[in-house]
Amino acid sequence: MTIEHQSTESGSILHRLNPSLKLAGLIIITTGILIYPSWRFSGLLLLLTILGFKASNVPLDVSKRRIRFLMAFSALLFAFQVLMTANGTILFFIIPKYDFMGPFLPVTDFGIEKGFDMSLRFLLVVFSSMLFVSVTDPTLLAHSLTRLGISYRYSFALVIALRFLPLFDMENKTVKMAQRSRGISISVRGMSRILRTIRYTFFPLLVSALSRVDALSLSMDGRGFGHSKSRTYLRKSSWTALDSAVLVLLSALLLASILLTLGFLPQISAII
Repeated sequence: MTIEHQSTESGSILHRLNPSLKLAGLIIITTGILIYPSWRFSGLLLLLTILGFKASNVPLDVSKRRIRFLMAFSALLFAFQVLMTANGTILFFIIPKYDFMGPFLPVTDFGIEKGFDMSLRFLLVVFSSMLFVSVTDPTLLAHSLTRLGISYRYSFALVIALRFLPLFDMENKTVKMAQRSRGISISVRGMSRILRTIRYTFFPLLVSALSRVDALSLSMDGRGFGHSKSRTYLRKSSWTALDSAVLVLLSALLLASILLTLGFLPQISAII
């Protein structure tokens, strides 16, 4: 007996979409911003992604420290692009002219545009991936990929990767609490401290990961995984009319990014 299952506890529209469609959407969004690198286009997709978090009742601030790191890294990408891009109209110099020295480090309009583009693309890729993981059931994803003709062995590998991500995050927190209880301070200031951090953080995580992989492989062998060309599923995904409509929208998005890059939509490219 099988159970048709297409939603999680949230029951939002994003949760009810077919998992393979959500994976295709993630790939299309990433491909679209690479084909048409526009900060307005990336910003629009990022806004839609944030609205997706709101619509699916998934908290965006799962880890405030992680969000702060993402924002700080995107700001670093913005500053790097601004400083390294000398093309365009010079707006001002960071180091103005003083006597016979300078000016140095010009800031151009094109550099600011490239900085926004790079930072927004980075945030879009990260947040869209976070949203995909949050609203996708790995078991249903494995079944939907199998229905597309992909061997269940490969789809199961993707499921295991998604399942292990939160486990490794929990292991990392456990290691940090153990370090604090032993009075070990972690710092990345200086090469010696970086090596010390790797020794006390990376090695325990590696040992834990290897032990989990070993236990998982023994469990899979004991259940005869891989000895049959097909397998059964307790829960199955289904394709609905809503999935078809979303697929049409995603295809239109990809086509629009290609046409914008080729210059066939000049009026729209002037806006985004």
